[in-house]
Amino acid sequence: MTERRFALITGGNRGMGYATAVKLAQRGLQVVIATRDERRGTQAAEALKRAVPGAAAEALALDLSSFASIRAAAAEYQRRGYPLQVLLNNAGLGTYPPPVRFTADGHELIFGTNHLGHFLFAYLLRDVLKRSAPARVVVVSSRRHIPDYAGGQPVDFDFDNLRGEKYFKAATCYCNSQLANVWFAYELQRRLAGTGVTVDAVCPGFVPATIAENRAGLERFFYRAIMSRMPFANTVERAAEMYAQVATEPKWAAGGQFIADFRAIQSSPESYDAAKARCLWDESLRWCGLAADAVTSATPSAAV
Repeated sequence: MTERRFALITGGNRGMGYATAVKLAQRGLQVVIATRDERRGTQAAEALKRAVPGAAAEALALDLSSFASIRAAAAEYQRRGYPLQVLLNNAGLGTYPPPVRFTADGHELIFGTNHLGHFLFAYLLRDVLKRSAPARVVVVSSRRHIPDYAGGQPVDFDFDNLRGEKYFKAATCYCNSQLANVWFAYELQRRLAGTGVTVDAVCPGFVPATIAENRAGLERFFYRAIMSRMPFANTVERAAEMYAQVATEPKWAAGGQFIADFRAIQSSPESYDAAKARCLWDESLRWCGLAADAVTSATPSAAV
């Protein structure tokens, strides 16, 4: 009997997360939808089963802005006894107006959710992934970490300003978190070498429909009705198909790439700085309360 294959998707109850969950279910994977609101996750799982006859889906409570919630979710997933062939780090937070806001554990909200939350979740599930190999981790990031991309806010990754100690600009925090996601993907790929688990970073592009979900009134209309018609805009359907292909197709089995528009592209020059990636890894261990498990930067190839 063939072992069941499982995909765990953060933020899988709506938008690109849900669309990707449907596509993975169509490919025969059983889907676990991790979301802050477990009721909405259960509703999404039921909708998925109606959309894909014969599909199996369920919900998992997960708040990426709370280390306690992340630990509870990882423990619950392991308690269920499932393998894990695909971990899709999809959920993410955009910008917000000043002043600076913090997670339950005292980290700036964007960086704490987008990077640290997923870092801890993947770290706690690393042994499940290795036992389930071949397995893949797909880390959602953005080309906005690339200098001068689309004329946006540049990255300013200062380890001494990640909580807004010197200044706070939400757009900078967002770009910093996307660079952190790429560093994390590359470093995790290095540390899992030889285990059968591979890691890629993926950029969905500019998807107005997902931005509209978090807007109201004229702003929602602007993104849905106007920006969605722009030639540079991407659709939820197309972005989800790319996620699903990266998660399942042999073409992407090697890992270690930054993928956009269904092809591997160059991420920013800074993203290839392995010393900074190792530093972020070690600091993330410390910030997440995993200092006892820390591997020094002198041993970048050591297994996690």
